[in-house]
Amino acid sequence: MKRIYGIAVILIFACVGFPGPQPAGAAFKMGVEGESARKLHLALNQSFLLDTDLRIKRVSVGKAEIADVTVVSPKQILVTAKNAGTTTLIYWNEQGLPTSVDVNVEKGNSVQKDLQKLAPGEKFQVSGPPESMILSGKVSTDTAQQRIVDAAKAYSKNVVNLMSVERVEQVMLQVRVAEVDRNTAKELGFGAQTEQGSIRGAISPGDAFTPFFGNLRDQQVGNIGPNFTFSDALNIFVAKPGAFPKFAALIHALHDKGALRTLAEPNMVVANGAEGKFLAGGEFPVVYSTAGAAGNAVSVVYKEFGVRLNFQPKITPNGEIYLKIAQEVSELDFANAVVLTGFRIPALKSRKAESSVQLADGQSFVLAGLIDNKISKQVSKVPLLGDIPILGALFRSTRYQNNETELMVMVTPRLVRPLEAANLPKLPTEKADPGDTSPSMVW
Repeated sequence: MKRIYGIAVILIFACVGFPGPQPAGAAFKMGVEGESARKLHLALNQSFLLDTDLRIKRVSVGKAEIADVTVVSPKQILVTAKNAGTTTLIYWNEQGLPTSVDVNVEKGNSVQKDLQKLAPGEKFQVSGPPESMILSGKVSTDTAQQRIVDAAKAYSKNVVNLMSVERVEQVMLQVRVAEVDRNTAKELGFGAQTEQGSIRGAISPGDAFTPFFGNLRDQQVGNIGPNFTFSDALNIFVAKPGAFPKFAALIHALHDKGALRTLAEPNMVVANGAEGKFLAGGEFPVVYSTAGAAGNAVSVVYKEFGVRLNFQPKITPNGEIYLKIAQEVSELDFANAVVLTGFRIPALKSRKAESSVQLADGQSFVLAGLIDNKISKQVSKVPLLGDIPILGALFRSTRYQNNETELMVMVTPRLVRPLEAANLPKLPTEKADPGDTSPSMVW
């Protein structure tokens, strides 16, 4: 019997003297790889605040020349990397249970290496503790800067962006304003036959503009439909990627048949994220009368009217162009005109809309139905409508007044890429060989 008791006492002593494993998740937080790995990767001079669930009783580090440890609170240990190498950190909680952490200090910045893989060739630096990462240096484009910042947020909740952009990305918008024959346009492709689906989609919202048309990028590619007709409402066409040659051929076919008359071809260059504005129209005077001690003072302010298009391009990380478009069409309304000090001042009737499309570089879209055909009836009443830039030629068109043609605005955004000096084309008056002393040919 005494022998049996002795064995029981030994078993109890063994259970007390050799504690079991540390409970999972009791020691590691803030991005450590997990309780099973118990590893902490740091760069030189980097600090990390290690949180624990239980109060800390004692801390020990194997190689003090590699990492320095400080207990900053009953449940927090500050680990600071001093030199490259590997050491082990052991801390005991108030119950006497130890937990070990493998600390690996690298010569380079591991976060820097990871971010550099996402943005190769960019000259930026990563510094600061993980709790507040600082990005500095220079990057080539806005897109590269945004990619680095987005990736850095996976490593730190607080990212301070001090990077500067060496070259501002720009988008050139090629705009063509044209008068198009409705029937011929439908026969050549803007109807049931769409060059095997080269037109991505079309929207005819009805008699009035809607506030927002949405993103046409995900519209199903296919035919617009045999019953499609141009209307006074806004119509949007988007040519799918790779279909631009067919789209351009369609425009040339309309031109060759005499069904397309170009009214204007303005080009504008807009910085990435900035706004470009285009106005086809004119201004009319508005007279203000102000009473004063010396009598009534008359002042004149000019108001704009016509077709206004505002474009705001944003280059996406994959090199496509997200384009916000704000359209406003305003017309003179003499039915609601007012008479002030002998002057008859017309009211303004306007229609507004906002839409967005995402296009590839060189992909085109078309806006139609911007002008209400009722405006054409006012040309005889208001002679100045026939004299305003761009739209004046349209309003003077007899076919447009008879509702046979349509105003269309074709827009093609392109990424602006700078050329190296060596790649610049030679002018006819420039010498191909700098050492050539012969006279240059003048064209």
